Amino acid sequence: MNQLPRIGRPACFNGLRCRPTIGIRSVHGVPSCKPSRSPAAAAAKGSRWVILNEAVRRKKHSVVADAKTMAESRTSTGHHLRIYFGHAAPPASSSLYYDWAGSAPSAQDYAGELETIAAHGDSVLFEIKQGLSALFDITSESDYFVYSAGAARPPALSLIPAIPSELIKRHMININKCDTGLLRCGEDELLVVHLDLMTDRPRETADLFVLRLSGREWELKPAVPIVVDEDSTGDEPVQNQVPRTTYVAVPVGDRFMCWADYNGSGLLLCDMAEASPKLRYMPLPVIPYGGYGYYDDGYVPEREHSRNMCAAGANSLRFVSIDPRCCCGHSPSRSSCPHGRASFTVTTWTLTLRTDKAMKWIKESTIDCEEIWALPGYKGLLRMHPEFPILSSADPDVVCFMVHDEKRKTWVVEFDTRSKTLLSVIRGYVGPRSLPANLRCYRQLDAIENPTSLRKGN
Repeated sequence: MNQLPRIGRPACFNGLRCRPTIGIRSVHGVPSCKPSRSPAAAAAKGSRWVILNEAVRRKKHSVVADAKTMAESRTSTGHHLRIYFGHAAPPASSSLYYDWAGSAPSAQDYAGELETIAAHGDSVLFEIKQGLSALFDITSESDYFVYSAGAARPPALSLIPAIPSELIKRHMININKCDTGLLRCGEDELLVVHLDLMTDRPRETADLFVLRLSGREWELKPAVPIVVDEDSTGDEPVQNQVPRTTYVAVPVGDRFMCWADYNGSGLLLCDMAEASPKLRYMPLPVIPYGGYGYYDDGYVPEREHSRNMCAAGANSLRFVSIDPRCCCGHSPSRSSCPHGRASFTVTTWTLTLRTDKAMKWIKESTIDCEEIWALPGYKGLLRMHPEFPILSSADPDVVCFMVHDEKRKTWVVEFDTRSKTLLSVIRGYVGPRSLPANLRCYRQLDAIENPTSLRKGN
């Protein structure tokens, strides 16, 4: 069972603004400080996005998760599950928490592990892993739920229908973070979309499994064509570029779903509003670098841990890549010079999504590590290659990433790529599967609508 963090005092670093945090300790060697504004004022200002932890943690009395965020539903085995939302303003991480009303299920029913799969807007798809009873039954699916907590509706929790067993047997479907996304289509419709890039067929097609929560039935869209722009692939054959696997599913607006392979193969785009959808391939705008891993004199994260995508509007996608930089200015690669082995650049691009015209990546910004290291707020942190960047779903110019020292103490840095300013630094952690989301808690909403309500203790 995961050890739950205790609520800590807000932490600050080198004069940067303080943020209330959950499970964040004060920076070692830097005194903690009080919040720069009252809790009511902080809530009234409000954070329009959150960094959502991968793990859904067990709720205990020591954890402050607002009761107004609680929603409940029954599992497929009849157990009564309750979900809560614990809010923390970025760059701190927020979490979903759970408990059981009545008796908890046994290990025979559930393995006791809950993990987020996908998020879009105010909704999160998560999984309860099956227990011992499912070990030898490939048709036995885990339970999947959608939790929603937004400004326009009370918190809700829904058990989504299981994929029919005959489809599982035929396609060996495994709903996971790499190929399953959540797409909110307006206020009243949610789609769960699973991409199946089967390895036993040519790369020109793929299968889509779509669940409309309003319809409560899975729909198979077989042999969806993969379309490639002739001028985007260069001389390499198309079949060698279209990804065999994907790392992440990214929703954009209320109609687009993207699947990306951060190792360099590119992304697949689908307009879910089309009656006969197609998948459009687009290569990434970066050259895959080599030389990642642990070294005696430093660490270069894997490519999947150095890149991130997020919606940048109703039909735009923002991409960030943190790449090692050779001190001699050569193509992206780890420098062999002692003083440049931790050097890197942070580059962002925007892609306007369309299915009827050619698409093109537009470079938005490039920041060199020396510019970041020279900022006053960065003083005291080790000069190492950052990892796990995550773009803000409220402002795509803002990126958070993690740095650590040789003892694996970790800090989370919030940085504005357009103004090249350091917004905040806290002791904390973000993981490779942290998600941007726009969940709200009722206490925060009360403060936004009536800033005096919290001060009055209402």
